[in-house]
Amino acid sequence: MSSEASGKEKDSGVNGSPVNPAGLRKPLQSTQEKLRNELYSPKKPQSNLSVNAPEFVPRKGLYEGFQDLQIGEYYIPTAEDVLNSFQETLTALISQPGNMEELMRVVIDQMKQLPESEQSILDRVIDMLFEQCVTEPNFRYTGARLCKLLCKELKSHPIFKNFRSAFLTRCKAEYLKKEEMIANPETVDRLCGFTMFIGELFLNLEAEKEVGGNITFEKIGILRSPVLKDLLLILLQHPTDFTVKCATQLLKLTGSTIEDTAYLNPTPEGSYDEVFLQIRQLDSYPDLNRTSKCLIKSVIDLKDNNWGRSRSSNPATPEESYQPVYQQAAEFTQNEPVFYNQQGQPITAEEAGYYDQAYDTYLQEEEEEYARWEAEGFEEQNPWVEGGDYQAWSSDPNQLEYDNGYYQTGPYSENYMDEEIEAAYEEFLRQQPPPPQ
Repeated sequence: MSSEASGKEKDSGVNGSPVNPAGLRKPLQSTQEKLRNELYSPKKPQSNLSVNAPEFVPRKGLYEGFQDLQIGEYYIPTAEDVLNSFQETLTALISQPGNMEELMRVVIDQMKQLPESEQSILDRVIDMLFEQCVTEPNFRYTGARLCKLLCKELKSHPIFKNFRSAFLTRCKAEYLKKEEMIANPETVDRLCGFTMFIGELFLNLEAEKEVGGNITFEKIGILRSPVLKDLLLILLQHPTDFTVKCATQLLKLTGSTIEDTAYLNPTPEGSYDEVFLQIRQLDSYPDLNRTSKCLIKSVIDLKDNNWGRSRSSNPATPEESYQPVYQQAAEFTQNEPVFYNQQGQPITAEEAGYYDQAYDTYLQEEEEEYARWEAEGFEEQNPWVEGGDYQAWSSDPNQLEYDNGYYQTGPYSENYMDEEIEAAYEEFLRQQPPPPQ
């Protein structure tokens, strides 16, 4: 092939199209025309928009949904939202009573946001709380504390500011049914539950009282008498093992507070002498079982011993009553005994009749006796045999050595047996029946 022919091949591309020096083929004529038309004559997009179109208004459902968006603090809960949250919290508090304030924080915040027009929610909240307090034994103490919390947190809310009086009104309505409930065996359980809850409410719920310009809190007198007193009397006047158990448990719970708050009901009607007279008479009631009579006796003993407290004209607070006990107990050393008087209070050795010299002799005798007892027990459990299985540290454990006064008789083993034990074990194995084939 000549050089002229090869030069023509280099200058021509596919289908005879010329090729530029860089090796790129020039676009076809049709392609160039197409590109030129699209570049200078672009198609205009079609649009249905018009400046004369009517104003856009969202659909009604969409607009209402936007208005109901729950955005932070602007969310206003409905009465149903609050009731659902309250019921869920009541259920959770049965198993988590220690988290009451934490669990109730969200519900209380929702209650505070309720508008004043939702007045009917108060009765529904009270009914839910009251029913759970009466029917759920593990909730009565928590329910009483919850009443106190709601009174404190919602006292300035227009709906819940009268929560305490409204709740006590609900309790009064139940109290007026006591005769009907005690006469019906199916409602005696509810009466006992209500009675125990009133006891918890009396201990926990307090009312504000202004004295000399200062705000103080005191127990609610109407709960002490006549409510609590009448409930105890009606249970004791219809004695069964169930009603007596309820009454004695309630007196153990509230007896000391009932006596300390006698000033709330200074009239003769406020005295509990009739209650304790009734319970003493039941000690010989023939239809009660042994457990009920033991409960009656324990309440009478507590009453006669000032409910287990020290005798004092002014009832001391728990901190004041425990402090002398702790201080006196701290005076005893670790190895010294603690003496108690008939009331169960710690006393010194001198008050118990042991003076310095006699007390030292007493301690010495006690320590010697304890040492002898300890030594005898050790010898019984660990008899010492000369040449026993003590293992001295040695490079050759099979060699008999004498080290620090102990004999080594052979290799150490946790399962070491002397000849007598080994012979008895072999005899035991021979007496065993052969394994089944």
